[in-house]
Amino acid sequence: MGFIEENEKERRSFVHKWAEYVRTHSDKDWSKQQNVIINSGLRSAFTTREQFFRMKGEKNYVKY
Repeated sequence: MGFIEENEKERRSFVHKWAEYVRTHSDKDWSKQQNVIINSGLRSAFTTREQFFRMKGEKNYVKY
């Protein structure tokens, strides 16, 4: 199985697991988790290159 097929298989598996979780847990439980994911994505979208490398612990990096 190639990379694309394996990736699709993993994505489908995740979707099925998440759908099961949503069906078996309260809205309050799973919405808290979604909030964490969304807020994390928004924070990283507004991260500068310098902040990113600092966060990774890299002191020397090439500026373009």
